[in-house]
Amino acid sequence: MAAKKKVSKKKTRRKVAGRAGPKKRLPGWILLLLGMLFGLVAAVIGYVNGWVPKPDNPNNKPIAQVRETKKENTVEDNSADLAIEPKDSFNFYTTLQDMEVEIDAEDLAQTDTRKPSTYYIQLGAFKRLQDAETLKAKVAFSGVSAFIESNEVKQTIWHRVRIGPYKSSRKVDVAKRNLLKSGFNAMIIRQKQ
Repeated sequence: MAAKKKVSKKKTRRKVAGRAGPKKRLPGWILLLLGMLFGLVAAVIGYVNGWVPKPDNPNNKPIAQVRETKKENTVEDNSADLAIEPKDSFNFYTTLQDMEVEIDAEDLAQTDTRKPSTYYIQLGAFKRLQDAETLKAKVAFSGVSAFIESNEVKQTIWHRVRIGPYKSSRKVDVAKRNLLKSGFNAMIIRQKQ
C-alpha cells in the first residue's frame, strides 16, 4: 500500500470590517513630560532671541516730577504759591519724629467719663415658664449655667432665659459664638450701669 499523504487544510481567518487591532497608547506621564520639555525648549529659545521682556531694574528710584502752576490771586485765595521739593529718600522713623498730634483736654476727659456696660446673652423669651425651664435645662447640658428673669411687658409676663453678666464685649462675643456652635440662637443684651 502506498502511503497516504495527509493533507491538512489551513484554517484561514477572515478579517471583519470595522475591527482594528489593539493600538498601543503612550502613558499619560510620558505625555506630561514631553509637554513640559517642549515648553521649556520654547521658553529658552524665546529668552535667547530676546522675545521675552527683561525685568525692570529695582535699583532705579523714580523721581517725582513737580509742575509749577500759576494761580491767579483772587479774593478767596490770597496764599502764596508753595513749591514742593522732592526728597531723595523717605524714612518713616525720622518723619514720624517730626510729626506732632494735638489732643484736646476735653477729649481726654470724655474717655474717662464713659460708663462701663454689663452684657448678657439672651437665649429666648417665653410666655410659659415651663418652656423657659426646658431651654434652661438644654443649655445646662451644654455646660453653661443660665438663669430665668421674669418681667411684665404690656400686662403679659415674659420669662427670659439669659446667661451672664459679662464685663467685656469680647468675652460676651466669644460666649455667643460658642452657643451658636452648640445650636442655640443667642442675642447680646447691653445694660449701662
